[in-house]
Amino acid sequence: MWKKLRILLLTLPIMGLLGCGSTAPQSLAEEEENQREKLVIWSYYETQAQREGLDELIQKFNQSQNQYYAAWEYVPMTGFVKGLCSAYTENKLPDMAILDNPDTPSLIQLGMFENITEQVKEWNLEEECYECILDTVRYEDNYYGLPLNCNSTALFYNKEMLEQADAKPPSDWQELHETAKKLTSEQRSGFLMCGMEGEQGAFQILPWILSAGGTVENIEGAAWMETFQFFAELLEDRSMSENCINLTQTDVAREFIQGKTAMMQNGPWVLPMLEEAGIDYGIVPLPKKNFSAAVLGGENVTIIKGKNVEGSLKFLDFCMEGQVLLQFCKSASILPARKSEAKEMAAENEKIKVFEEQMEDTVSRTSFPKWEATAQKLTDAMYQLIEIK
Repeated sequence: MWKKLRILLLTLPIMGLLGCGSTAPQSLAEEEENQREKLVIWSYYETQAQREGLDELIQKFNQSQNQYYAAWEYVPMTGFVKGLCSAYTENKLPDMAILDNPDTPSLIQLGMFENITEQVKEWNLEEECYECILDTVRYEDNYYGLPLNCNSTALFYNKEMLEQADAKPPSDWQELHETAKKLTSEQRSGFLMCGMEGEQGAFQILPWILSAGGTVENIEGAAWMETFQFFAELLEDRSMSENCINLTQTDVAREFIQGKTAMMQNGPWVLPMLEEAGIDYGIVPLPKKNFSAAVLGGENVTIIKGKNVEGSLKFLDFCMEGQVLLQFCKSASILPARKSEAKEMAAENEKIKVFEEQMEDTVSRTSFPKWEATAQKLTDAMYQLIEIK
């Protein structure tokens, strides 16, 4: 069962990737906690809203029963998969993992996760979830994870800055470049995105290529060339900062809050940061080349094979009760994976609506053959633009 994983491990450095320990709230007496079976969950959540949302979810589970005590540990997103593989060699795997949906299929094929097909059918997910999300936890007609949430990216803009420049939110590439150039100054870039190496950068670059006509079957053709030529033009006149290759998506949001960029590409997880900062901002779909395009983001929660399966299923069952997952998504500012709940959340929060409306047409990264290699090529191409410049 672990033969493929052992082979993979030979190609990976053993890395000390574990974070600084559980962030779960210690609401129960320590002696009571020690009497329970402990469930450990790994997650890379880094925004305050995401962390607090997960803390709240786990606390409610711990209070709902007295057999299991769940806690979560932070593992950096950039080394999450390597961390899971490295932990296998040291027998330090968690019971569950909350991981990026494009990372899920390859680990399923390595035999990392428990088959939970029976439970998925009981939860009626085949009828209730977006199909593109279910594809990320399905392999050979079986299911190996629970879709936790979903998202995509859009264009955020500072209303005051655009008004001062007598500009409107751009709807296509030409308008974006013209508006970004007009808003660029010594102190700020007109537009900013995350172009850093790894999944975050690839996630932000891909929708631009799809908008230019790239497809699952042909991504490295004319659309690829047009997209990176467009990025090169933005970089050339400083409409986009070269620092994009050093910034995470959360870092980009901080730049936006600090007034260092007038427009940014980002997702709903940064909404609490913007609200707390008190910025007057708007959100529109990403400007298009040939047509609008959006790429599926979000996380799945999986059970590690051979760990505490019974307790982990208890946790997943709790998540599927009533509106537990909806409340978690509201707290974490992420879109639920179930259609009815996503629409409910969008109806309550206008700024979520653009993301909900994109979900039916989002493209999953797992639909691309050898996505990991493609993702590396995407961010390598962005780095090369900076080096050439």
